Amino acid sequence: MTRMSSNVSLYEEVGNQHESMILAHMPMVKRVAVHLKARLPPFMELDELVQVGMVGLIEAARSFDPTKGFEFEHFALSRVRGAILDEVRRQSHLPRSAVAFNKNENEAKHVLAAELGRAPTQAELALFMGKEIEEFHKERGQAKRFETFSMEVVNDEVMSMPGDSSMQPEVMVEEAEFMEAVVQAIDELPERERLVMSLYYVEELNLKEIGEVLGVSESRVSQILSTVVKKLRQNLQIA
Repeated sequence: MTRMSSNVSLYEEVGNQHESMILAHMPMVKRVAVHLKARLPPFMELDELVQVGMVGLIEAARSFDPTKGFEFEHFALSRVRGAILDEVRRQSHLPRSAVAFNKNENEAKHVLAAELGRAPTQAELALFMGKEIEEFHKERGQAKRFETFSMEVVNDEVMSMPGDSSMQPEVMVEEAEFMEAVVQAIDELPERERLVMSLYYVEELNLKEIGEVLGVSESRVSQILSTVVKKLRQNLQIA
């Protein structure tokens, strides 16, 4: 069954009583898709994101319980965002060739940055990796096509709601508000601290490797991470 026919069947299951609710919130699906598109891997098409988001909206209409006293828009927003991000995650699995190239390129970046005291050029990376510059660009382009989320996309993923339809709307709204506060707090960090977080939590470098990239000691990297955690706890008023 195609995705379109699946959507039609799902819509018919919802029934006419939810038709006006769905129609009224269709613009919201487009806004979420456009917002996420700027942060997603380039192979994701806007029309596809909108279509997937519509599935999330229809499922939200089907499972929403108005007796809980919460607005449908908040409930639907989390489902639409979650449906889109689930689809992106599904399509973002890296083939082995891309994984190998990205790993080798990252290792080359770290070594050369430590040796040169600056970010290496692509020509320097290609030479270090033993590749002709044309071959390097070709393999890099293929790998980047399947590249997983950037730091911004990770933030959006953190904001997304779990797909469990049993989760109560009030819990989902509270979690959405908290996650948005987390993202805002991260966005307000100085650039150097955001870089350390990205290298440690996203790139999964250890303290020594981060220190080599930044030209500082492991203890200094540890201090920066501790400072970031304290700032986030204070900003979010976490005991």
